[in-house]
Amino acid sequence: MTLSNRVIVVALSVLVICTAASLQAAPLTTLWLHNIHWLTTNTACLVLAVLGYLHASPEHRPFKGWFVIGTLAYFNGGLLWVFEVFTRHADFPQQSDIFYPLMGPCLVIGFIIALRSQLSLAKSWAFIIDALSFSMAILGYILIAYLPKSGDVTFLQLAVLTAYPVSMLSAALLSLLLIPYLRPVWTLPWLLLSAGLMLEGLCWMQWNLNALNHLPQTNLWTNTGFSVADLLIGAGLYGWQIQTSTQAAYLAQCRRLRNWIPMLAFVFGLCSLLLVWWQSGPHPHAYQVVMASVASILCFSAIRQSILLRESEKLLSAEKLLAEKEKEYLQLSRTDPLTGLHNRIAMFNLLEHAVINAASDSGKVSLLILDLRQFQTINDSFGHKTGDAFLREIAQRLQYISNEHGELGRVHGDKFALIISQHKTDSQLTQLADDLCRIVHKPVLINDHELILDSCIGISIYPRDAGNAEQLTRHANTALTQAKRAGQQPFLFYSREQTRLEQNRYALDIQLRKAIKKQEFFLLFQPIFSLTQHQPPRITSIEALIRWKNPRGETICPADFIPYAEQSGLIVPIGEWVIAEALRHLSILGQSYGQRIGLSINISPRQFRNHHLSMQVAEHLQKNALSPASVTLEITESAVFEHEAQALEIINQLKATGVRISLDDFGVGNSSLFKLKHLPLDELKIDRAFMLDVPESSADSEILSTIVKTARILGISVVVEGIETQAQLDFIRSTECDCIQGFLLGRPMAIEDIQALLLQLAAPSPA
Repeated sequence: MTLSNRVIVVALSVLVICTAASLQAAPLTTLWLHNIHWLTTNTACLVLAVLGYLHASPEHRPFKGWFVIGTLAYFNGGLLWVFEVFTRHADFPQQSDIFYPLMGPCLVIGFIIALRSQLSLAKSWAFIIDALSFSMAILGYILIAYLPKSGDVTFLQLAVLTAYPVSMLSAALLSLLLIPYLRPVWTLPWLLLSAGLMLEGLCWMQWNLNALNHLPQTNLWTNTGFSVADLLIGAGLYGWQIQTSTQAAYLAQCRRLRNWIPMLAFVFGLCSLLLVWWQSGPHPHAYQVVMASVASILCFSAIRQSILLRESEKLLSAEKLLAEKEKEYLQLSRTDPLTGLHNRIAMFNLLEHAVINAASDSGKVSLLILDLRQFQTINDSFGHKTGDAFLREIAQRLQYISNEHGELGRVHGDKFALIISQHKTDSQLTQLADDLCRIVHKPVLINDHELILDSCIGISIYPRDAGNAEQLTRHANTALTQAKRAGQQPFLFYSREQTRLEQNRYALDIQLRKAIKKQEFFLLFQPIFSLTQHQPPRITSIEALIRWKNPRGETICPADFIPYAEQSGLIVPIGEWVIAEALRHLSILGQSYGQRIGLSINISPRQFRNHHLSMQVAEHLQKNALSPASVTLEITESAVFEHEAQALEIINQLKATGVRISLDDFGVGNSSLFKLKHLPLDELKIDRAFMLDVPESSADSEILSTIVKTARILGISVVVEGIETQAQLDFIRSTECDCIQGFLLGRPMAIEDIQALLLQLAAPSPA
């Protein structure tokens, strides 16, 4: 049993015992017994209020403290009353009359503090006005009951007599009024407190009426009522707490009840007026009291409604502003803030509606997705503000063309989409795509910078290519990806073959990542031979060539995976592995062969642009104790001449490590002999395409001879690839070329075979 229950049980037991004993006791003994259970229940009320304060949460303690103050004042009044009774003080009012009525106002203050912690200022004032209305009605009712018998009492005595029931009954009604305002989950403590205060007020009212009628003030029921009321008040104060309910039906009932409160107060005041009419010989001022009470209630009701109306206007204004903000937010959520076009979410919703409408009337929906090539270079070179201005200009151009065709939106970064619900043939879509690409390609002048970019477009059509909006979007993106890779045609229609290619690319991506992790790659080496007059070719260098052996044991040619590895970026870790593995093999070969031999390593364009390349090469050279001059890095034309300034900086970094630089596949790209003199190259590697018709084609033979002679003038050594016949070898020897490479003299082979070949060529021939 908890301490609070023990207090209630003890006090209730004392009450029952004293009440039962007073039935047959003498008057003086009865007085003692009544004072005992009064003081006991009064003490229990104070103890329960203190326990409720101690058990309350920090946010509840401010109003619980006032409950303790009120019960403490009432307890002091009880002590003074007992002292006054047994010292036979007959004066009225006495000291106890100062403390007894204070409990009601203290509880009211606690109620208002609890209310302010939960509600707005306007609703708090509405509650206070409701409380004043009921208090005025109670005051009027009590004065009507008291005035006819108050002829021989002073004004101060009448005020004290009135304060007793008014304070208790007002506090009781306020406790009930708080229920619709604060909507508590557990209302039993609230009801116990209201019942206790109501009983306390009625007992005091009856006590005072007996005094005004010159009747005995004490009787069994009144005395017991005081003690029962004390226990009810103590139990209510102990459990009284604020925990708002979330039940919708209960909250709706509380809201309706709040609206009826002014009417209930007014009806209560009218009942007092009816009571005056029904009484015989009322006090002369009774009518004035009732009318003042009713008038006060009407005034309070008007003020209350004015406050709530102002609060409602504020709420309506706030709701209107919120609705405008929500509308603005909805607009922003569907609009791209940079260009003012539809954003990705809005475009997908429009596409879904277009597809649904097309399905209902057997129509077509075309989706064009446009992407700007190399847009990031604008941001990198001129800043994001210039990039944003460029996108706004492109958006205006696209909108100018696409307004009469369909809905245009910016779906991501530099990617735009056009939804066309009108029926258009493939030729019409081709013409539209061509117009879009041409208008994008026109120069854009921003801050004295003339900016020009190309674009590419992917096109998919419902229902030919897809059955819903999601598939249509995916297939348009697939066509766009293929158009970006193709590079020749700026736009492509979707085809099922594109999906198959993308799926193969995805599968290849997974396999490559696993291959990197499991180290499924290995190296072959193809010898490079030097040419001298009247002597057989001699191996001076080897070229490292990567191969991939998958888990099924199949050897995959580099042409089948290197291009994708370059596009996906996986070439960077693969290339680093090639450098490390090739230099490791070169170190082992040098130790076993005993002579210096060179090594050529192919560097992909993406790997070449990696700023860590020079550090990686230097690190692996030092690790394997190799001379940098023995290593040649082969760089393709596209890597060098796509961004010449950046390429020159990277080449200088590599040259600083001591390695040699070779320009690979020379002649098949956009390079020229004039550009060679500006690059610090050590070697020129002529592509095998020039050897296909040599020496049969005099034109090709002359071109090859010219390249070799020009390179020698520039001080650059030359390696010719693709030597597969003796005639080709004899011709190349006549050009005084430095080195050759081809299947005629040596195919790609394992490092062990290279070692055996070197030993075989180094061995003296038999006499």
